[in-house]
Amino acid sequence: MIEQPSPQDYLDDMHAIGVTRLFQPHLSTRDRAAGIRRVRQELGRMRTELTLHRDTLSANGAGANADEAKRLAAPLNLLLLLHEQLVDEVSDLERSLSTGKPMPYSFDFGRFIFGDNDTGEWFVGSQAQYDDWLRIQQFKRRLDALRVKGQPAREQLIGFRSELEALNAKHEKAQSKIEGRQKRAFVLRRVGMLVALIVASGAVSFYYWNSQRDFSLIALGLTAVCALMIPIVFANWKNPRTRTARQQRKLEAQILELKQEGAQYRQSYQPLELQIKALEVHYNRMMDNWEAARLVKNRLDTFIEEGQPLRERVETIRAELEDLRPQRDKLLRKLEVRQKRGAFFRRMTLHIMLVLASGALGFYFDYTGEPDYGAVMYGLGAFCILLVPLAYIDWKNRDYKLESKLRKIETRMIQLQTEGKQVMKRYHPIELQIKTLIAQYKRTRAGITNADDSPAVA
Repeated sequence: MIEQPSPQDYLDDMHAIGVTRLFQPHLSTRDRAAGIRRVRQELGRMRTELTLHRDTLSANGAGANADEAKRLAAPLNLLLLLHEQLVDEVSDLERSLSTGKPMPYSFDFGRFIFGDNDTGEWFVGSQAQYDDWLRIQQFKRRLDALRVKGQPAREQLIGFRSELEALNAKHEKAQSKIEGRQKRAFVLRRVGMLVALIVASGAVSFYYWNSQRDFSLIALGLTAVCALMIPIVFANWKNPRTRTARQQRKLEAQILELKQEGAQYRQSYQPLELQIKALEVHYNRMMDNWEAARLVKNRLDTFIEEGQPLRERVETIRAELEDLRPQRDKLLRKLEVRQKRGAFFRRMTLHIMLVLASGALGFYFDYTGEPDYGAVMYGLGAFCILLVPLAYIDWKNRDYKLESKLRKIETRMIQLQTEGKQVMKRYHPIELQIKTLIAQYKRTRAGITNADDSPAVA
C-alpha cells in the first residue's frame, strides 16, 4: 500500500511551488506572467491531491462518528484553507497586473503545520511558533498529569459532598418535625381529638346503658382511657427525649464526623487543587495570547450576532416584496387590458349582438305563429338593452376596485422599500465589517502574514 504524504509534506510542496516569489519586484512582466500560469497549474494539482486524500480519510473512517472523522480531516481542511488563500493572492496579483494597478504587498506563510489529533486543533506557523506550541503542549501534558493524579481525590470529595447534602436534608426534616411538636397547636390538636372521643364515648355509653349494658361498659371504658391519655399527651409534649430528637442527635453526630473527615481529606487535596487551578489559568492565558485567530473569531461572532436580527428583517422584507411584485404585475396587466378602447367596444358589441339575436328570434317566432315564444325573446332583447348602461357602470366600478387594490399594493411596497433602506443603512456597515473579519480570520488561520511584518500568530 502506498503511504500517503503527511500534512507537513503538503505544506513543503506549497512552499516549493513558489507563490511568494511572484511578488518579488525585480521580476519582469513576462517572467511573472509565466510564473502565474505555472503556479496556477501546480496549485490545481495540489488541490486535487488534498481533496482526494481527505476523501480517502473520510471513506476509511466511515465507521467512526462525525466528530472523529472531522478530527482526522482537520489538518487537510486547514491546508485546503491555505490553498484557497494562496489562490486568492495569485488572483489579486493577476488582476492588478491586468488593470495596471500597483502590485499587492508581498506575503509569507508558515513553514510548519502542527496540532493535536485528540482535539482536532491544527495551525500553520513559523519555527518560533512551532517551538511555542511544543512548549504549550508540554505544559498541557503536565497539567493533564496533575488532573489525573487529583481525580480520585475529586471523586472522593464529590462523594463526601453528596452524602453531606443527604444528611443535611434528613436533619432539616427532623428539625421541622421537632419544631412542629414544640408548638402549642400540636398538643391542642391531640387533646381536642381525645376530648371529642371522650364526649362521643360517653354519649354512646349513656344511650345504651339500659338496653345493651355490655356495649355501654366498653364505651365507658374507652372514655376512661381517653381521659387518662390527656396528661400523658402533656407529659410527652414537654419531654424532649422523643424518637425524632434521638434521630436528630444521631444525624448531627454523623454530619459532624463527615465534615471533619471531609475537612481532613480536603486539606490534603487542597495544595494539589490550587496547583491545578494555577496551571489552568496559566495555560488558558498562554493559549489566548498564542491564538490570534481565536480573537478575530470572537470579534466576528460578536458582529454576526449583532447583525443577525437586521439580516433576518432584510430577508423578510425581500420575501414580502417578492410576493407583492407578481400581484402588482397581474393588476397592471388587467388594468392595461381593460383600459384599451377595443376591450369596452367588444363588450358593447356583445350586448348589441344579443339584442339583435333576441329581436330576430322574436320576429321568427311571431312569423311562425308562436307569439308566446316571440314575446319571451322580445323581453330578453329588452333586458339586454337595459344591461348596456349597467355594463358601463360595472366597467367603471371594476376599474376603481382594481386601481384601489393596485394603490394598496404599491403603498405597501413603498413602505417595505423605505424600511428596507433604513435597515440596510444599519446593517451595511456591520456586513462590511463581517466580510473584513472573515477575510482576516481566513488569512490568520491559514498562517499568512505580510512579508515585512514580524511573525504573526497563526
